[in-house]
Amino acid sequence: MAQLLRRLDDEVYVEYNTFGLEGTDLPAWSSPTDEIFHFIAGVRLESWDAEPGAADASWTPVSSTTFVAESGVVAIATMMDGSGHDFLIGPPHFEYGVDMYLREPQPGDGHATGECEEAWLLRFWPIRDVFDPITHAAPFSYIARGVLYYSIDLAPEQLVQPPARREVPVPVSAVEDWASLRADPELDTFDGWLRRLRGKAEDKGVSVHELLRAAGIDIEEGVDLTPASCSPPQARPGRFKDPLVDRYYAEQARWSLWSGQDLDHDRLREYADSERIAKELCRGGTHTFSVLLESRGALHVRPGVSCRVWRWEDDMLGGELMDEGLTVDRQVLARNPWTRQILVSGIVTVLRRDRDRRGYGDTVWYVVRDAEPHEAARVLCAEATWEEDPEQRRALDEVAREKLVELRATYRSREG
Repeated sequence: MAQLLRRLDDEVYVEYNTFGLEGTDLPAWSSPTDEIFHFIAGVRLESWDAEPGAADASWTPVSSTTFVAESGVVAIATMMDGSGHDFLIGPPHFEYGVDMYLREPQPGDGHATGECEEAWLLRFWPIRDVFDPITHAAPFSYIARGVLYYSIDLAPEQLVQPPARREVPVPVSAVEDWASLRADPELDTFDGWLRRLRGKAEDKGVSVHELLRAAGIDIEEGVDLTPASCSPPQARPGRFKDPLVDRYYAEQARWSLWSGQDLDHDRLREYADSERIAKELCRGGTHTFSVLLESRGALHVRPGVSCRVWRWEDDMLGGELMDEGLTVDRQVLARNPWTRQILVSGIVTVLRRDRDRRGYGDTVWYVVRDAEPHEAARVLCAEATWEEDPEQRRALDEVAREKLVELRATYRSREG
């Protein structure tokens, strides 16, 4: 039986009856109600571990389709008004199904402001692992010294090409392998808290609503269980109409974590989404740590993506790990006898940016965890698939070197 893993209620402003789903290969969508062009829609996003049954009778089925997820994080995107909250549906490079439903807005839809003109329900579920190192893990095109300052035009056949004769077994994972597709009641998220609450209510033979009322929360029987409806009034300062942002702000204020910071709505939403998704990508008790990514593309690494990282560590007595991390496919690449440090590499899964540590230029600090076996298998497969042929690399180096000499001569002649 399919199990609901997580749910998120959002609200978006739709222009020209057009919206998309970020993080997927789907084309733009439109509402089936074509008589309105600009409107506010209440959107409910649900992640399931298998294909769910039909929604309740208040929802009318609209469409059903499949797509491939880029990172496993999606968001409703509109033409000019940005995007909705980030929502974790599962692992990257999986094929997913999605059912779309429509109904007349009800009081609890969207941000419960009563402004919605339509209400949508999007239900996602995993179908199969479709990871392909040729498609999903291709390296950057040919790079030569000076490429940042000169345009080196190589022929298409001289750019990075899919390996013609290299055959590496491509790992195929199962749904149950992934932390993001398994309900973990111990996770410190609203859904994890709600699962624990339901368990307590079942043990006591009462409803969840009765248990909440006993804890001092004013909630009527049958009311939708959302972060807003399940929070006591004093925990919601009412500063923001978006319940997810308001709840996050209230939690941080209650725990005195802001240190006098007055963050705006967009930054709060970014923090709320990233911390929630980081927790959902872990199993209970998972050890996390920070690493500095200095490679190309470091500014745009999405949560849930696994990759190899490199760093210098203190060469501790007895081979102790610096922060108990970077243990998966750990390799010691170099030693500095003067500073007693070692250069090591390992495979990690990115959870979120580390906003407490500031990078510089194209370097970014990320909170990560050690990759799980099925995640590391993808990285190892990609590395083996795209391992460069030394002879081909030398030939391309020579072509690029000749082009650079010509380009530099041309620039010097123009400057003179």
